[in-house]
Amino acid sequence: MKRNVRMLATSGLLIALDIVCTRFLSFYTPGNVDRISLQFVPNALAGFIFGPYWAMVIAVAGDIAGMLINSGGMMFMPLITLACAARGLIYGLFLHKRTITVVRCVLAVAMVTAVVELGIMPLALSILYGKAWSAIVVAKLITRLITIPVYGFVLFSVIKAMQRAGIPNMFQVGRAGK
Repeated sequence: MKRNVRMLATSGLLIALDIVCTRFLSFYTPGNVDRISLQFVPNALAGFIFGPYWAMVIAVAGDIAGMLINSGGMMFMPLITLACAARGLIYGLFLHKRTITVVRCVLAVAMVTAVVELGIMPLALSILYGKAWSAIVVAKLITRLITIPVYGFVLFSVIKAMQRAGIPNMFQVGRAGK
């Protein structure tokens, strides 16, 4: 029972962090081409701690709750919510119950960048705003190529700090307080 309560509370915290990082602690590149934020951290931590399924749920809940709190002038777009689910899935597949290395973190970020940030998101924005998908991808490409190693190193550092603090162990079955 304590484990379920701990999972629920942690999930709520990660959803709240997703919303704050995405909606309030972000900035747009010149020309409003791309948004840079720390959203990847709570999404990746959800994947690392809980696995792909629960990370998808957390990422989708963060997207929907974030739209309700502060849409930033955008209307709800199911394809963007699908992109958030894909982000959680990818981080969960790359990080959950795996040995965490800088290379693994950079690869996880690179896969999310390729599938979500340069794939699904530009498609959704293209549909939403009527701009060419290729133009959006080209505009985002340089920014996203720079963010891959930076985000990967930040993610590695955060996960290693969590491991040193023993946080992932709190969610394993068979531990004290299950």
